[in-house]
Amino acid sequence: MLQSAVAQDNYSKLRGSPEDSLLTKNFPGAWNLPGTDLYMKIGGYFRLDALYDFNGAGSRNQLLIGQIPVDGTEAANAGPFFNMHVRETRFNIDIRRTTELGRPLKFFIEFDFFDESLSAAQPRMRHAFVKYGNVLVGQTWTNLSDLRVFPFIMDFSAGDALFGGRSVQVRYEKYFKKHWQYSFALEMPGLSGIYAPDNDAGAKMPTLPLFSIRLSNERDNGMLMLGAQAEQLRWDGRKQGPDATALGWGVVFNGRQFFTNRLFATWHSSYNVGMISQILVFGGTDQGAVLLPDGELYLEDAITLAIGGGYQLSKSVSTNIAYAYLKRGDLTYRPEDALEKGGMGHFNLIWQIDPKATAGIEYAWGKVHTLENSKGNASRLQVMVKYAF
Repeated sequence: MLQSAVAQDNYSKLRGSPEDSLLTKNFPGAWNLPGTDLYMKIGGYFRLDALYDFNGAGSRNQLLIGQIPVDGTEAANAGPFFNMHVRETRFNIDIRRTTELGRPLKFFIEFDFFDESLSAAQPRMRHAFVKYGNVLVGQTWTNLSDLRVFPFIMDFSAGDALFGGRSVQVRYEKYFKKHWQYSFALEMPGLSGIYAPDNDAGAKMPTLPLFSIRLSNERDNGMLMLGAQAEQLRWDGRKQGPDATALGWGVVFNGRQFFTNRLFATWHSSYNVGMISQILVFGGTDQGAVLLPDGELYLEDAITLAIGGGYQLSKSVSTNIAYAYLKRGDLTYRPEDALEKGGMGHFNLIWQIDPKATAGIEYAWGKVHTLENSKGNASRLQVMVKYAF
C-alpha cells in the first residue's frame, strides 16, 4: 500500500513546516477576521532539548560538521558537557484569503530563537513572505531547498549537507502537467564565500541576483527534484586592491520515496563550483573561491550526499536514520587545517504522545578529515519534548 497524501501532511506537521500550504479550505485552527475575507492562524510549537556531548565538540546547541575538532588540538581536549535549551521553539502567523479572481493570497511570518550569535531570549526571523497564486515574494527556503529530502532528525543541524537554506527572493512556480512543476527564482546572493588572504581592504560585492531553476515531480508516494543555480562571484577591491568577477554554479538532485505506508527513503545530492558557502555547514563563511595575488578568482568545488529513511514501528512510535557526507575538491590555496571531507549520522526513536505532543531520543555521530590528514570524531545524545499549537 502506498503512502497517502494524509501521511505526507502528518510529516509536514512533524517537521513544523506550515509555510508550504496555501489554501483557505481545510485551514485547521484558523478563524475568520470579522468583517473581512481573511483567515488567520497563530501557530508554532514549544520544544525543550536536553543534550549530552561525549566529546565536548562545538556548539552546545547543535552538532555541526564544521565544528568537530581534530585530534591533537586544544579543542579536542575538551571534556563532555550537558546542556538544555528551548531555542528551537518557534511561532508563526499565517494569514490567507482567496481573491475575487479565485487565486490564493497568503502572508506568512515565523520566528525561532536559534541564532547562536544572540542570547537565547532573542527571536530570529525564519520566514517572511507573501504568496499570490504562483508568485512568491519574500524570505523563505531557496528554490532548490526542500526539507522532504531528510527524514525527521532532532538535531537542528540535520541539514548540514543541504545545498540551500533560506533567502530573500522572487519566485514563480507552476504545475504545467499532472504531477509536474517548474519554478525559477531571483534570489539574494550571499555576501560571503570569497577568501582573500592577501587583501583585507576589499569585500565580496555582487551586483546581480542569484538565478535558480527547478523541475519537480510530486506524487502521493514521493517526489523527485532536479535543479540548478548560478551566481555572480564578484570581489570589489575598493580601489585598494584588484577587482575580480567569476561565475559560480551548482546542481542538485533530490528525492523522497514511500515504499509502504510504514517505510520511506530520502536522498539529497549536489555538486557546485564556487558556491561552497551555499552548503549549510559553510553558510556565512569565506569558502567557495580564493582571490589570487594576480587578481583572479580561483573557484573551488564540492559534492554533498545525504541518504536517510524512516519506519513507522507502531501507531505512535517511529524511527529515523540519516547520514550526510561532503567532500571538497582541490584546496591548494587553503591552510592545511581546512576541512576536506566529513560526515554526520543520526538515529532516533520518536514517540507521538498525542496529535500535538511529541517526544524523542537521538544519537548523533560525526567524523571530519582535514587537508593535512588530521581526523576528528564527535558523538552526542539528545532528548526532546515538543508541543505544537
